[in-house]
Amino acid sequence: MVSNSAVRTFRRHLWYLTTEMVPLALFSTKVPADERRALASSLLAIKPDEKLLAPQNRFGMGFGKPKFPDDISATTTHPQLVGPDSWYTFHLLQLDDSFLTEPVEKWPDHPAFQTSVAHILVINVINDCAERGVKLSADFTESAKSEEHYQNVLQVVEQDRNMKSNLRKRSLEPL
Repeated sequence: MVSNSAVRTFRRHLWYLTTEMVPLALFSTKVPADERRALASSLLAIKPDEKLLAPQNRFGMGFGKPKFPDDISATTTHPQLVGPDSWYTFHLLQLDDSFLTEPVEKWPDHPAFQTSVAHILVINVINDCAERGVKLSADFTESAKSEEHYQNVLQVVEQDRNMKSNLRKRSLEPL
């Protein structure tokens, strides 16, 4: 069915709504202040006593693709996506969470928040680069008449990647 296929495709691009990635919403001004406050409260309510070593709900072994919530709907909020693995983001990026106890309005002036935002802003979104490479390959692969031509296409894609000064989304030209 077309609608099921569309939903599956759409869900593949919602990786940022996984338990591990949802804390990044704390640093977005596009998320309303009341929702960021609720997100902070949800995080503080389940704060672990010790640092997490790895997310626990990836195939039960701490690795693999992040698990996307099955019960997400149009009314799901960020705080509902919080789980114990949400703290892994703070651990992995070595973020100071002391600003979470302050009112959201004071966060921009809090040194821990300022440092965390600086760390978050330099994160490269690898998925965009991968998708650009796949698109570039797909656009020209159909014209490849032989294995040799196909290998040439792959080499051109690799050269294109190497010509970029960095892989930040804002520095890449649209395809």
